[in-house]
Amino acid sequence: MARRKLGDDFLACRTYNHAWDKFSPIDMDAPWYGWRLSLRCLRCGTERHDNIAYTTGEVMSRRYIYAEGYQYKGEDTPKKEVFREELFTKLRAELKASHGLGTEEKPPNNVRSISSAKKKTAVRKKSA
Repeated sequence: MARRKLGDDFLACRTYNHAWDKFSPIDMDAPWYGWRLSLRCLRCGTERHDNIAYTTGEVMSRRYIYAEGYQYKGEDTPKKEVFREELFTKLRAELKASHGLGTEEKPPNNVRSISSAKKKTAVRKKSA
């Protein structure tokens, strides 16, 4: 089965996560308890509504209202790597023009990846 194509905004949110900004909804009743923090994604329009405890700041409940076409209903949601590759494919020309593309598939042996550098740092911290 062919996977549907996402628009650029949805693809960016699936790859980078949402770009949240606070807003005050005018069409919602006040929460029964705590206070509501409402956020809306600047790219795709998805909304997140958190009910937060007055005294502790604990998130007691969270609800999302997704933009039309964002969710995969009845489909297997692809892994984040699939979205990242699709975004990279769309951005390839822009990256090439700004010298954002390397010439090699993998780094040379003397260049450590970010994940291996983090692992070595974590090991050093534990042994200290």
